[in-house]
Amino acid sequence: MTAARTTAARALTRNASNYEGTATHFKNTPNAHPLGVKKEWMNPTINHVWSDDEINQGLATQPRHEPQLMSEKVISGGIQGAYWAFNKATGYVAADPTPNSIVTRLLFLESIAGVPGMVAAQHRHFASLRTMSRDYGWIHTLLEEAENERMHLLTFIDAFEVKGWQRGVVYLMQFGWAGFFIPLYVLSPRLAHRSVGYIEEMAVYTYCNIISLMETPGTKLNVAWQDKPVPDIAKSYWRMDDNATFTDMMKQICLDETNHRDVNHTFAEMAWTDPNPHTSKHLDDAVEATAWWRQKEGAAAVEGKDLDYHMRQKVHPPQQGQRA
Repeated sequence: MTAARTTAARALTRNASNYEGTATHFKNTPNAHPLGVKKEWMNPTINHVWSDDEINQGLATQPRHEPQLMSEKVISGGIQGAYWAFNKATGYVAADPTPNSIVTRLLFLESIAGVPGMVAAQHRHFASLRTMSRDYGWIHTLLEEAENERMHLLTFIDAFEVKGWQRGVVYLMQFGWAGFFIPLYVLSPRLAHRSVGYIEEMAVYTYCNIISLMETPGTKLNVAWQDKPVPDIAKSYWRMDDNATFTDMMKQICLDETNHRDVNHTFAEMAWTDPNPHTSKHLDDAVEATAWWRQKEGAAAVEGKDLDYHMRQKVHPPQQGQRA
């Protein structure tokens, strides 16, 4: 590196460090892009939005896989035990749970639900590179699952106030769950997908119960959430109307979980080199999502350096030497 380039690099780093009191990515600094590229931010998500018919059908039936192999019985029993312990720890009473117990439950469940898809996609990605062979379309579906679960979590942390102890538990749970699931996927991808299918069965049961209680007058959830607004991030992600209700949002999330349940149980029956049977639905979702985002005002190009992830104006802390 020449002396001139070294000096320029140091100046750029110094300017970035002075901005908001910390080193930041160049897209969030006042500096020009080093390649002269216009700095614009856009996040047009591509995901399935469930129709009323799909929602009614998905909520009406809750199929469960009956464990056949000894390994499936062991993993199913372990998940059932963890589910029981989780209910006790969060104070969850299925008959009429408190809103606080549900919030804790949703935060914990969605924070671990986003792990398997990313782990599986990464493992198959590395295997494809290492063996110089095709993936047969699995990676895209697995990454879509991981992003979808993460969007569930982002929706809930926007809708509810997250306490410090909840963040701490989520932090620790990620290490514990990932520490179990990563070696499980390396040793037996089929069993790993089966375990995710069992977990998603639990998630669907939980969401169906929550939705039923929200629609039942007099329950704690009905009283607390019947007029709760839908976060903007959820309206954009599921492409919902402004008059959509919180219950409508929960139904979209529940149907997402039924999809993950079915996809993972399907993958658990397939060989490593079998083609992914779910790829065609991604194309249909992409067509519908692209049409919606193109007609949405302001979605084509959004300058995001001064916006937070809710697309609201950032509140910058006072710089050194300035009064608050």
